[in-house]
Amino acid sequence: MSRTATWATALAALICVASAEAHHSISMFDIGKPMWVKGTVVGYEPVSPHIMIALEQNGDDGRVQRLTVEGPGLNSFTRAGNGPDFLQVGDVIEVCGFGLKEEILARNSARPIFHGHVLVMPDGQLRLFGGYGKVENCIRAGDQIPAWVDFMNTDQRARDAWCNSRVFANFPSLPPRAFVDEVSRLMANPCPPLAPR
Repeated sequence: MSRTATWATALAALICVASAEAHHSISMFDIGKPMWVKGTVVGYEPVSPHIMIALEQNGDDGRVQRLTVEGPGLNSFTRAGNGPDFLQVGDVIEVCGFGLKEEILARNSARPIFHGHVLVMPDGQLRLFGGYGKVENCIRAGDQIPAWVDFMNTDQRARDAWCNSRVFANFPSLPPRAFVDEVSRLMANPCPPLAPR
């Protein structure tokens, strides 16, 4: 009986340590500099405190690099209707997100952590993943307005994040203003006007 209790206590301690190491705050990420990565899913963990994806991609030097993509908290992720089958090992996805700030990287010798904000799923659909940063800053030069309108119309969390981007007003909007305005105009449920100050 005491041996079982000892193992249970040790396992609980390990889980707590792993969770603490996996938890990151918005202040650690450079949300003013979005970047895109493309890779193959080699691990997908819908766990607390954040969903984690392990991606492998080929570097410029031809070597395989592994990147850990942090996503939303487990509770908000599952409330949005996502489950353990959201991604499968072997899926190829693209991720728009934010890397760690340089001062954090200088102190961190672990595998690079990347906050994933918007995913391009294996079927080509855009999905909101994490909650940090401006959604509009994930628009790429070759993106088409109808794809972003569809994204806003089919993903309520993405639409809410798009409309609430004023939370990140101190970060510049990177895509052409006309593109952003046209997406906003064509959304089925437009953003409410800003309240006067």
